[in-house]
Amino acid sequence: MSTSKITQPSSAQIKEAVFSVINTINQDSDKAFATFSARSELSEGLLASINIREFSQLSDEPQSLGGTNLGPNPVEIVLGALGACQEIVVKAYASVLGIEIQKVSVEAHGNLDLRGFFNQSDERPGFTSVEFKTTIVTLETDQEKLAQLHYFTENRCPVLDIIQNAVPSKGVIEFVTPKEQLVLN
Repeated sequence: MSTSKITQPSSAQIKEAVFSVINTINQDSDKAFATFSARSELSEGLLASINIREFSQLSDEPQSLGGTNLGPNPVEIVLGALGACQEIVVKAYASVLGIEIQKVSVEAHGNLDLRGFFNQSDERPGFTSVEFKTTIVTLETDQEKLAQLHYFTENRCPVLDIIQNAVPSKGVIEFVTPKEQLVLN
């Protein structure tokens, strides 16, 4: 999707949206709870189609891991989500703080011990560490505002929180026969 044809909201509009949500939550605390969903289905080989709201994205493995390299793999998507979340947090809080942001970018790296994924050891299959650098280009010189923005960027990013802290999760693995699959669809 090209963003050049989309009118991007101004900092004032972002600030207004942030305060609108905050006011809604302050008036009705039940409105603070949100559920986000995604659905994914493996089509061929290791190629998955991820559907989130009205958006679709492919996820695949590089050829070196048995895929066809038609999209980022799931752990790369996590790193991309971290970068996007950091950037959104920066822009949202900067708008509230009255800091003009000229550019924000994130570089993220995650380290895996593939022996865990391939059941060759008891190493965890997920990231053993994640490192990132958030670069904010601004003309703002007010150190108090910049310190606040730094705090919010480090402490209010949902994806960073998900990576840094264990999240209670539960899942069900269900086996069905092709005949049963027809009934489910």
